[in-house]
Amino acid sequence: MIDEKINFDVGAFFKEIRRTRGYTQKDAGGDYISKSQLSRFENGETILTAEKLYYAITQISMTPNEFFNAFNDYKLDRLQELYRTLDNIQLSLKDGIEKSKTLIIKKPKDKFERLSNVMIKSVLQDITGKKYVSEEEYLLVGDYLSAIDYWSEFEMKLLYYTCLILDEGDIRWFWEMITDRAHHFNKGNNQRLFLATLLNSYETTVLDRQNMENAALFREDLEKFIVKKEPTMLIIFTIICSKRHQKIVRR
Repeated sequence: MIDEKINFDVGAFFKEIRRTRGYTQKDAGGDYISKSQLSRFENGETILTAEKLYYAITQISMTPNEFFNAFNDYKLDRLQELYRTLDNIQLSLKDGIEKSKTLIIKKPKDKFERLSNVMIKSVLQDITGKKYVSEEEYLLVGDYLSAIDYWSEFEMKLLYYTCLILDEGDIRWFWEMITDRAHHFNKGNNQRLFLATLLNSYETTVLDRQNMENAALFREDLEKFIVKKEPTMLIIFTIICSKRHQKIVRR
């Protein structure tokens, strides 16, 4: 389902770079792509075939290599800024919460910005206990993640931050999805994020919500995936399990 993947909205980037270079939609589309089709592409409502996209790129006097090199830099900048924002919210005290609200994009232009908003709101909702995430935004996360066959770092980060607001059924569904693909995630640069996402889901379900229905499965999977080469994760897992035991004893 490649067409469903966010791809950090090639259309929005094309629109931005087309305008920067001084070209109109008519210039970019020529006699091959209608203005309405190009407009829908730039607004994230549809995609272009590879042939039409390459045509539009050459119409704004760029080679495909130049365009996609610039796009990769653009994508990386957006990701880094989003992750810095989320980390800062989680590390800030109550004084930083009001400032964090201003980081929510009031009129998101594309799916990346809409999902970025949901991640920011999920963290704020978890910190404050107030409702920030709408039902529509909640459904957007589930629909988006369910439609992606091959997750990148962005999809894993999305689950990591939004598991705080997902219900038990969704958490179980996505848990099984990513553990079934552990051969892809539990290695290299993806490993720490994969394990952190599992730990966050486990802590949200078992420790925070005291839901024991999935506890045994989650714990078994965590013990299987947390290996000696990730001692930090093992320590965190041990602390989480200790907290859970203390809560049960107090009850």
